[in-house]
Amino acid sequence: MIDTSGLPLPKPGAKPQPAVKVYPDGREVCNQLTKAGRDEYKRRREAMRQRQNRVCGYCGKPITEKEATFEHVDGRGMGGARRDDRIVDAFGKPMNLAVCLRCNSTKGSKRL
Repeated sequence: MIDTSGLPLPKPGAKPQPAVKVYPDGREVCNQLTKAGRDEYKRRREAMRQRQNRVCGYCGKPITEKEATFEHVDGRGMGGARRDDRIVDAFGKPMNLAVCLRCNSTKGSKRL
């Protein structure tokens, strides 16, 4: 089998990786090393964009599905251990945003 994605292939006999890892504190992290994880991450990003009426969560300008990026409100940089890919928390409150690349790049990994 030839890998065209550039990602490492699993070792023969390795147990399958979950698409989404759920931590004891309730955080969820999509596994970007699996197709199912990448697909779920994309699905969540589009669900947030639809929830926001197809506009950037920061600047309010319209964004297409291709332009949308996943904005982690708590950041993924130096405090990457806080990463949480959920789009609603345990109480049903929306969390994280779909934003345009410009706004996401401007914010970086700072907490707002």
